[in-house]
Amino acid sequence: MALKRTGASALTVLLALGAGTLPAQALGDAGGDRAFITFQVENDLFANFANTDRHYTNGLQAAWLSRPRRDLPPWLADLSSPPFYSLLFPTGNFDRKSHRTGIAIGHAIFTPDNTATTAYLPDERPYAAWLHMTFSLQSVRSSSVTGEAWQDQWKLDLGVVGPSAQGEFVQNEWHKVIGANKANGWDNQIKDEVGVNLSFERAWRSSTLDAAPERGLQTDFIPYTIVSLGNVQTYAGIGGTFRLGFSLPDDFGPTRIYPGVGGSEWFEPKSAGCNCYIFAGFEGRAIARDIFLDGNTFRDSVSIGKNHFVHDLKLGTVFVLWNARVSFTHVFRSKEYKAQPKADQFGAVSVNFAL
Repeated sequence: MALKRTGASALTVLLALGAGTLPAQALGDAGGDRAFITFQVENDLFANFANTDRHYTNGLQAAWLSRPRRDLPPWLADLSSPPFYSLLFPTGNFDRKSHRTGIAIGHAIFTPDNTATTAYLPDERPYAAWLHMTFSLQSVRSSSVTGEAWQDQWKLDLGVVGPSAQGEFVQNEWHKVIGANKANGWDNQIKDEVGVNLSFERAWRSSTLDAAPERGLQTDFIPYTIVSLGNVQTYAGIGGTFRLGFSLPDDFGPTRIYPGVGGSEWFEPKSAGCNCYIFAGFEGRAIARDIFLDGNTFRDSVSIGKNHFVHDLKLGTVFVLWNARVSFTHVFRSKEYKAQPKADQFGAVSVNFAL
């Protein structure tokens, strides 16, 4: 009940802030004077083209991002770009700046390889589910001269891990619909625990380069860093994305759900028609805590020895048509725990709409 009251209070505050958004903004605002809604799904089925359920097996998220905000309190606008972080990863010269706030609700499911047995499997990944709301503060600074841009994002996750996250219900009810086998080991899942996580991410987008001017191809590079603290996930990460395509949009690429690093929910086409591109990227994370492997924080639970360094490779494609952006990402993830037999793959589909 305390979690519900906290989430409801935070939601009320952000909705109240959203009601004060000014209807008109400067033309220099990243993403224009528009709000955005995003729907995302991640599943190992998309990558393996088979009826698989293992490890990070499914993620769902729906998100709303406000129009550019001019009514934020000065202290909140200043917080969007913390000085101590700028010492390590400085923001360059810019003449345009915008701030947005956002709300999302997400759900993630994790299972072992063997979902047929009811027995506890000490050498496999534990069953776990994570239901949460995410409150975000985003700041974008850009240069009209060089085309460079910097995006800072604060994200606060509030939710619950364990049976109350309803992983068993979601997975097995969906399996009934598609005719898949029931996952029988959910009695061995991580126990209920309120989850609180705070993360900060900074991304830089380089100026656009003409890769093949005669064919209209462009390219850019988007490196990023992230720090995450909480009882759900504590880690530091660094990554980057290369994009190649026609009329590259002025954004930071497609978003992801788990662990939710890189990309932007807003997008801004450069020209009429299709702003399309392919991309490739790498991300490495040094992990101090992962509740989905380490188990509960304050009491004994199922767990397994994790790897402290995990990396992702990603390939994908994006199509921006009028007021919609559709993306598909194929993720290759290294082994996350010591007894894991092989690395994982999964697919991510994201659809964004400008309002």
